[in-house]
Amino acid sequence: MNCRRRNKGDTLMALLRQILPAGSAIPLDEDESSSFTNLLSHFKDSENELQSILKSEQANLFVDEQIRNDFIFSQSDLNSLTNEVLDSEEFLLEFEQIDISDITNLGQIDDEYIETLGPTCEECVTYEKVHRITQISPGDHIRFHKRIGGVNVYNHHAIVTDVDAEQNQRVGKMTLIHFQKDTQKFTVLRETKEYDMETEEIEIVRYQSRPFTTEQILERANKMADKFEHDGHAESYYLLGNNCEEKSNEIATGSKFSNQVSSFGNNVKYTISWLLKLFLKGAIKFCQGIQPVIRGFAHITVIASLLSMVDRLATLKDKLKKGLMCLKCYEKEHKKMTVSLLFCLISIGISVMVHVSCFYFAVNAAIAVALPSVSSFVMDAIVPLIQPASKIPKPVVKRCNMIRNGDVITFPYIGLNHEGVVTSVSPYKTNDLHEVKLTLVHFNYPGLFGTRTVVKEEVFFDLKKDYVYVYDFSQEKPFRSQEVVKRALDRVGDQRFSTFSNRSSHMSRHCKTGKTELKTLPYKRATEMANISPGDVIDFTYCSMSHEGVVVKVEYPETIKCSVVHYNYAGVIRTRTIVEEDFIFKLADQDIFVHDYTGCNIHEPEEVVRRAKSRLGEQKFNTFTNRSSHFAKWCKIHE
Repeated sequence: MNCRRRNKGDTLMALLRQILPAGSAIPLDEDESSSFTNLLSHFKDSENELQSILKSEQANLFVDEQIRNDFIFSQSDLNSLTNEVLDSEEFLLEFEQIDISDITNLGQIDDEYIETLGPTCEECVTYEKVHRITQISPGDHIRFHKRIGGVNVYNHHAIVTDVDAEQNQRVGKMTLIHFQKDTQKFTVLRETKEYDMETEEIEIVRYQSRPFTTEQILERANKMADKFEHDGHAESYYLLGNNCEEKSNEIATGSKFSNQVSSFGNNVKYTISWLLKLFLKGAIKFCQGIQPVIRGFAHITVIASLLSMVDRLATLKDKLKKGLMCLKCYEKEHKKMTVSLLFCLISIGISVMVHVSCFYFAVNAAIAVALPSVSSFVMDAIVPLIQPASKIPKPVVKRCNMIRNGDVITFPYIGLNHEGVVTSVSPYKTNDLHEVKLTLVHFNYPGLFGTRTVVKEEVFFDLKKDYVYVYDFSQEKPFRSQEVVKRALDRVGDQRFSTFSNRSSHMSRHCKTGKTELKTLPYKRATEMANISPGDVIDFTYCSMSHEGVVVKVEYPETIKCSVVHYNYAGVIRTRTIVEEDFIFKLADQDIFVHDYTGCNIHEPEEVVRRAKSRLGEQKFNTFTNRSSHFAKWCKIHE
């Protein structure tokens, strides 16, 4: 009887080896797997049914490549683990109670914490600054900036499951699910707290494509929180491999990744690279007696960089294959790495060539002296030949009357600065109520080391896209609009900035009411030009942060229509032609520059226009000798 059972066991094990995929843990030596043979004997009357079921389920039986890579065991480890489990009497007793029909569920487990329903590019993630609690919705992935001494040290990530905003919309309660430390350890917590946008820096993480609906994200988040509530040791927090950002991304997209860790890793690499370069420079300067050692170390460093870049290229391809990077981002990063790889190979070639030269240090010294001179020569002599307009002064155009017929202008064209000759110019009225130019008085930001000053500045807003809020001071006894404007203009030039007592918010309120107290006031979003008036205090985004200012003037943005003669762009393959084309320029929103030819021998405006039109239809474009810059110079200057 035992012999018959053994033969059946051998047959079934052979069958399993044929059906199950490579990588499955089945002992190769039947003599060492008596428990496994005993297990198979439970199906002694159902071999045909078992065979049919396993064959039908073959497509669903797989070992995920990522899981296989994460758990690396030797064959002996797997054999030992298998026998340890199968030798358990408790396991065998429970297995006897299983109906063979239950095996039909193999491979159909819905693991919501590993599965990815669609591609989510790690590189296409963007961040939307939050000014109002109402910008946040349940299901959103948000991050908090955690600052120490004014420096953003790290970002904390969470999934929002509920939002309850107060009347002023800046303060409200949010329920978050996030990897956070409780009283004893790190765990996934579900907690509700009140947040104030005046003191918190919060951003919404936006994905280019999100595989789950809001309802699915909330369900996944709550399931994960429940899992940790029932099992406090479900997973361990690990800063570089299982942190709050990875958990939030896993819930929102099904993919675990951390841009914060990747960025930190890149910064470490750059720092090490910089330190190595610094070390090499110092070593070459002070240790000339051991030149071969220094050169050898330099070569090793370059080769190590080369191998690192090859590895990064392989990682890129792997991300693209797994759907963790879109094709656009892959091509962008691939180009950057290819260029770096090319320079690395060139460095190795030069290093080898110079290494065999007895003039090693002389060559390096010559290069060090020559490169600045060559760069200066290229900028002074070569660039003006290719781009004749490079050294011509170009004031930016802010008023319609700054451009006249016959002027040469630089304007944005297919994403690049481009030159052309203006043949006609006229005001152009769009009457778009959503576009507005505001003259504001506020404390500017002159940079990290500059002094903040109250300035009068013109700012363009598209109220369909930009968030502009108007405060309601009706309960505060404000000054009349004309007086508010006067008080604001009187503050222009003030440099008594203080973060806590005299920033733009304090200055604006003082102009409006004579008080500097920062009260919570009702406000309304401006959606068209009529919602804003001189004397209003508004809240808008400035240098990526919420900022306040006093409106002293409201007007339509100046728009002009220009006919411009230039070399057009007709595609990569088609021939460029000199054409006359109409352009609409919004001067408050676009940088248009008019060329200043003071001191040059130039033609009269009418002659410039005539010369420009005389070459319409010409197709003699050349990137280096006859592009739009050369054409405009020929039209304008006597040569």
